[in-house]
Amino acid sequence: MTVNTTISLIPAEEVVQEWMSSMVPPMDLFMADEHLVTQLGARASVLIIPKAEFDTHPSYRDVRVANAYTYWTIDREVPYVLHAPPGWIEKLPPEVRRDVLTYQVQAGRGLVFPVSDDMLTDYLSSVVMWDNTPHLVLHQAVWQAMTDDTRRRLTLTYASAWDVWAVHPVPPVCPDHMRRLANTFPVTSGSNCLAATLFAVTGEDWIASQWVHPGTFLQTLGQAGYMRIESELTERGDVLTFVDDAGRIQHATYSLGNGLFFNKNGQTLFNPWKLIHEDELFESWGSYGYHTYRKQQ
Repeated sequence: MTVNTTISLIPAEEVVQEWMSSMVPPMDLFMADEHLVTQLGARASVLIIPKAEFDTHPSYRDVRVANAYTYWTIDREVPYVLHAPPGWIEKLPPEVRRDVLTYQVQAGRGLVFPVSDDMLTDYLSSVVMWDNTPHLVLHQAVWQAMTDDTRRRLTLTYASAWDVWAVHPVPPVCPDHMRRLANTFPVTSGSNCLAATLFAVTGEDWIASQWVHPGTFLQTLGQAGYMRIESELTERGDVLTFVDDAGRIQHATYSLGNGLFFNKNGQTLFNPWKLIHEDELFESWGSYGYHTYRKQQ
């Protein structure tokens, strides 16, 4: 097979089951503005958390919760987060419930799905219109009420939206430790591109499951003997980092040579460790500048 040959990536059944079991966290979180908080009034029966406090509160820092609600997609102007007990949203008056759910779509909260008409009948209480499209806002009560078949269908639809499920076959030159993870999905949240790259560099399996920050990444990369070089040509074993205008690392990846990279595009369960061609890499990250690091002999 040539380097441009791709194959379909299909998650193993145990991976799908893990996705389903962790899809919706037991903690129901809803975004809110001043209007909604006033509208709820004395009936709130929830914790109303100022967003600035929420962002630093240790109870809400769990990576599984952060990934489920995709904190990074939520509008920065959202002033409050409602921490509600399971079933709370179902007990609200219909017009208040509609306004709360609509705001989740508007604010960019995770676990919101555009849905087809065949799903509407059973879950109308959690479906709202936004931009002329019906959206299902997931929370514990509606998730538990779904059949296994519906939960599975939703999970796979959601998972496939996170990344391209087409990968390049593992070449003979791929080191054994990368071969074990290449073109597979994680079963725990948090493993990000920096961890994947350091795993490729060090061969330490446990690093692959970590959520690594840029300072840790650069320190560990340097400790492994890598130095930044001025080169536009990438060799096998090189590390590329993609940086914004302020020099902050936004992505990292490991070169296997011949235009292939060991790569992970995000920290969710749905972002696989996969082998991609440089065309796909630069299509996703080419709007950033990039730095090349090479191990010194």
